Amino acid sequence: MKSKDSLFFSSLFLSRLADQIILFMVPLVVFQLTGSSALSGLAFFIETLPRFLAFPIAGVLCDILLPYSIVSVSQKIRSMIVPFGLLGFYCIESVYWLMAIAALVGIATSFALMAREMILVQNFKHSRFEKVLSYSSLADQLGMVLGPVLASVLLLFLNWQQSLTLCVFLFLLSDVSLGYWWRVGCMSFSEKTHSLPNELTVWRISPWYHFFSQQLKQGLGQILVLPQLIPVILIAFCINLILGFTLASMAPIYTGLFAQSESSYALLQTLAVILSIIILIWIAKFPLNLYWMGSLAFIAICIGALMTALSQDYLIYLCGFLLIIGFDKMFSVFLRSLCKRLIPIENLGKSTGVLILLNNIAQPLAGLIIAILAGAYLIQDILLYTTLFVCVFGILLSSYLVLRVKQ
Repeated sequence: MKSKDSLFFSSLFLSRLADQIILFMVPLVVFQLTGSSALSGLAFFIETLPRFLAFPIAGVLCDILLPYSIVSVSQKIRSMIVPFGLLGFYCIESVYWLMAIAALVGIATSFALMAREMILVQNFKHSRFEKVLSYSSLADQLGMVLGPVLASVLLLFLNWQQSLTLCVFLFLLSDVSLGYWWRVGCMSFSEKTHSLPNELTVWRISPWYHFFSQQLKQGLGQILVLPQLIPVILIAFCINLILGFTLASMAPIYTGLFAQSESSYALLQTLAVILSIIILIWIAKFPLNLYWMGSLAFIAICIGALMTALSQDYLIYLCGFLLIIGFDKMFSVFLRSLCKRLIPIENLGKSTGVLILLNNIAQPLAGLIIAILAGAYLIQDILLYTTLFVCVFGILLSSYLVLRVKQ
């Protein structure tokens, strides 16, 4: 990895850090201001759902516009959303201004994440792609972990308005770092597909909704015509279902069923992050066959899910939880690398955007299932039944995939 590339990953880290501060702080501040857990839950829903829904549109734009420009504009927009939202709160004091800040920042973040994915594909051809993805995931993971920690520290010394204002400077600093990387690297997107001018012309002469619907159909169609990719997507959906059940049930199982303290609960999440970082560094340093990587991650996640579902002791649950969270990052690297290998570059953005939406929708679905069934069935039973289904389904899909590869 070239030294100048650290500027790109620093930009990613700073942007994710600011994003996670907002994601963590808004529901907390809403609850502190209103005392309503319902409004706090509504705030979390409003700030997360638009993120998933924005990915397909972001993917389409990444195929027809310069990804660097999308990231830069996204960071400038996010740096303006926060002060305008705070100004609105001062004029008309309402927590809905905070929800609007979180929702709009979330949408802009999705566009930036999708564009950064395209930059990784197009501008890091000098390095092994799995290694590049590991460094990218490492910067992203550090931002996700340190964001809530920094937000908690800021709230000890500053009010929430001042804490949110700090995010403006983080977004701007991220944009400066990205711009300097762009200039120093002298990168060029001359490899953009020759069909780009034609797509832009269609966009100008067609209604925008018709254009985007056609692009999304192309992205979905591209996924459907790749027989090697469909089983992997279904396996990824199942893994996200396990991940969603695990995250949604973690607090009641670990602090309720096993009666562990809040500090022990925080330690559990910290250990999971440390293991994720170790796995990502390992992938970056040591090459691993792509399909072996996916198989190893899938097996480890299934073993971890069975351990958490069958555990009667918190230490067994802890080990299972670490396997799920740690190897989920490995599977993510495998899936992103496989998409880059199979999907043509001219369709990569729109196809990846649809794929991210299909995969991530499993997590809120898992939370909804637990909310509906938790009163009738034990949470661990739900996790066990889901894991058994995923194991059988995953083995069948993996067998099909191996046969396709041999052909």
